[in-house]
Amino acid sequence: MKKLILLVAAALSSVVVNAQSRWSVTPEAGLTVNKENEGKSETTLGFKVGAGVLYQIKEARGNRPSFGLKSGLYLLMQKGDLHTWNDGYNYHGYQNEFYPGGYGQAVMGGEGGKHTVGVSAGEMTRYNLQLPVMAHWGFNLCDDVRLNLAVGPYVAVALGGTVSVFQTLDNKVDYSHDYDFNPFKEKKLDNGITLKGAPRFDWGGTSSVGVEVRRVSFQIGYDLALGKYHKDQNDLRIRNHQVSFTFGYTF
Repeated sequence: MKKLILLVAAALSSVVVNAQSRWSVTPEAGLTVNKENEGKSETTLGFKVGAGVLYQIKEARGNRPSFGLKSGLYLLMQKGDLHTWNDGYNYHGYQNEFYPGGYGQAVMGGEGGKHTVGVSAGEMTRYNLQLPVMAHWGFNLCDDVRLNLAVGPYVAVALGGTVSVFQTLDNKVDYSHDYDFNPFKEKKLDNGITLKGAPRFDWGGTSSVGVEVRRVSFQIGYDLALGKYHKDQNDLRIRNHQVSFTFGYTF
């Protein structure tokens, strides 16, 4: 009986050790380069920090790569535009079109004729919490050196952010009336304009390629964001492209 108990205990411990060996956690941190698909032409810098979790389904054998599922949780800081819907004022020269950087309101009447009021928006900073779900392949290049590839979708939610806007009158920006606020919450300005909160939910595709030397890894990631610019958007479009460069250590 004692031998049977010891045999069962040994078998269970072997199963537990084998299951644990399939899991790995990699804290990561690094920089991001973000490019808005509409609006600003320049790229902006941000950061990415979090931890990836890998479950290995098949081990690498010979020339055959390992295969697994990779997820994790990451905090991203991105800079871009405050996207709104134009109905009058637009310093880009378009009328009644969605565009980043400005918001139009109805024409106001009064002494001296009619006037168009609006708002000009500065750069927006957003903080997203991202959850990817990716297929993962690992290629053994030589002893203790492995090439990692991963691809899949992601979902994210904005925790908050900041943006500066300025009131306008007849296409002239009044810099003495500026507002700093959270772009994901509704904001009413003194000239009567109400800016709707930007959507918090984001989703898209993500991929990464990296080299792992023993337990230290360097990853290059790419995100293609498809989340809505504003709550009234009813079509699908690319919002921004992001490239990340991160270092990590695997446990």
